[in-house]
Amino acid sequence: MDFSFGIYKKDKKTLARAGKIITPHGEIETPAFSPVATRASVRTLSPEDIKDTNSQVILGNTYHLYLRPGTEIIRKFQGFGPFMGWNGPTITDSGGYQISFLWDKGKNDIKIEKEDKIGRVIKITDKGMDFYSHIDGSKHLLTPEKSMEIQSVLGADIIMSLDQPMGYKFTEKQNNEAYERTFDWEERSFLSWNKNGKRSHDGKFQALFGIIQGELDKRKRLRFLKFILSLGFPGIAIGDETIGSDPKITAKSLDIISGLIPDDKPLHALGLGGGPEGIFEAVSRGVDLFDNSSVTRMARTGLLFIYPEDGGNMLNKFRVDIKKSKFKDMKKPFSKICSCYSCQNFSAAYLHHLTISEEVLGLRLATIHNVTFVNNLMEQIRKSIKEGEFVSYKRCWLRRA
Repeated sequence: MDFSFGIYKKDKKTLARAGKIITPHGEIETPAFSPVATRASVRTLSPEDIKDTNSQVILGNTYHLYLRPGTEIIRKFQGFGPFMGWNGPTITDSGGYQISFLWDKGKNDIKIEKEDKIGRVIKITDKGMDFYSHIDGSKHLLTPEKSMEIQSVLGADIIMSLDQPMGYKFTEKQNNEAYERTFDWEERSFLSWNKNGKRSHDGKFQALFGIIQGELDKRKRLRFLKFILSLGFPGIAIGDETIGSDPKITAKSLDIISGLIPDDKPLHALGLGGGPEGIFEAVSRGVDLFDNSSVTRMARTGLLFIYPEDGGNMLNKFRVDIKKSKFKDMKKPFSKICSCYSCQNFSAAYLHHLTISEEVLGLRLATIHNVTFVNNLMEQIRKSIKEGEFVSYKRCWLRRA
């Protein structure tokens, strides 16, 4: 089977659902979190580390991988997964987000700073996105067709249609233009994907997801959902800055489409997954897939997730700063219950020392912990849904201190 999604248990009190995605490179038990491998690397982690964190799938970045190492090199390896030594399921975004959010507020241009700090100006038109590489200043045009071509070479099991995300820093005119333009771009993405046989460069099926835009506008969100369902995308993603920016805003945005997602189409919340509160709110509203780069980015700054048993709660956002002096002589791990490699083998004092000394090992151990934390949370959420205990499990986590 090329690709399928099925639900085997639904929560009776919420829209939470436990299911399974089958891809050419393996299965994904959902709800699931995908660490972000921006440049074919989850920073500081080897493929073995990624597996040991219980990760089922990783997400690569089309914009960055297109610019470096480039599609010709990745083509030789039959995808970015084999290129980095990962043999499990993969996802790629379309590249549209990275370019869109380089747009300067109030301008009709996008400004990218070269390494020599000389400003570069590009345009977004109905044709596509003209942009200058942040690496060498070379000029490129990303169209829906080009995005599909690049993602075909990257070889991901799940790929995204090209969109132009809406955002708070854009003018109303820019947001309206982006919204209408994305309909055309997603249809062109779908037609290009369909024309190419729905397969990657090496002949394996790729599931194209349509992306719902519209922020908190109910009419806009529902119009996009109807459009995506009418075309027949295998999966659905939801994006823009209302997703992941704040748990309450995320909940409002997801409420618009909650209960309207078909049982055979997985729902991916783009950029969401940076903390338990947002994850629980999204799972409650039927989200199946998550990705978020802040999980690893926080680890590299010393912010580590903690469980309720360790004092984690909504007030401290389930995080501690390992750089704080209270950890400098702590012989025990900073988490009493964590099963990750870092907590099972090293003291909080050692991790504190590595972090304040800016040792690379500290970055690796912290990242292993944070990714394991989110994946373990997902595993327990799946278990609670199967056992009919999701609401009580959520309540245990999100009660106020």
